[in-house]
Amino acid sequence: MSFHANIAVGYGKAHASFGEILQGRDVSHRDFLVTMPVDMWSICNLTCIERSGPLVINCEYDKSLKVAEMLLDKLGIHKGYELTISFSRNIPVGKGLSSSTADMLSTVRALQEIFGFLLREKTISEIFTEIEPHDGLMYKSCVVYNHRKGTLIKELLHIPQYSIIAVDFGGQLNTVEYNHKLTFSEEVERQFESSLEELERAFGEKDDERIAQIAGEATRAYFERNCDTDKLAILDKIEAYEPLGLINTHSGTCVGLIYPGSMGKQELNDIASRLSQDLGLSVFITKTLKLLI
Repeated sequence: MSFHANIAVGYGKAHASFGEILQGRDVSHRDFLVTMPVDMWSICNLTCIERSGPLVINCEYDKSLKVAEMLLDKLGIHKGYELTISFSRNIPVGKGLSSSTADMLSTVRALQEIFGFLLREKTISEIFTEIEPHDGLMYKSCVVYNHRKGTLIKELLHIPQYSIIAVDFGGQLNTVEYNHKLTFSEEVERQFESSLEELERAFGEKDDERIAQIAGEATRAYFERNCDTDKLAILDKIEAYEPLGLINTHSGTCVGLIYPGSMGKQELNDIASRLSQDLGLSVFITKTLKLLI
């Protein structure tokens, strides 16, 4: 944070999640998703000017504006400041990469720097839940998270080391609308619960190859449940590129090909170029974050 006269400037930063390793509902009808933290970021730039009169907050993004209003209300700050909130980010919007959650979290962190407070992850989750279903980006590892209720189910204490080549099917998808329409049969809920148990075992063993396989199985099952024959045909083409697995942005428009994090940049670029030409779709490359314990 920097100061100049009655002006303070603060910054906040939050990573994205590449969709979900697995997303569904268990037999107790509890919704869950498993996050995949990646090296894509939202950076909030917050300028705070002391002034007379009521509080003014300038922000073009409604969700981040709401977060700022709620936090400042909790702090009892209703006058004496004008805040301007802006963002720089390399997270595509509307693609299922948690861009709005990352914006909201980076806003929280910028406000923390300016006004000198800390929030527990649980409190951040409660605030975000009032706005929209969201990923558990406030935690440092992959987590099993109830995105509808904003509650942590399990912290997995590991992030698989992957390079991900994303294929973007195009368009945008609204997270709130997607989650509003979800329904699952009892049989599908049992399948989700079994997959989650297996995934948690793979995380406990830090078996990155098995984690990628489970993500791929979940991705194909998702498109089969939705009877999306066009996307299933694309998956068949994608699997010819021999990834470890696939990962889906459930409330988005991307599927990621998972490769070992040790794969060289040139080889990744070559695969991405061939994919783009083969499918006629936009592609981009990202990597999972490193968890230092």
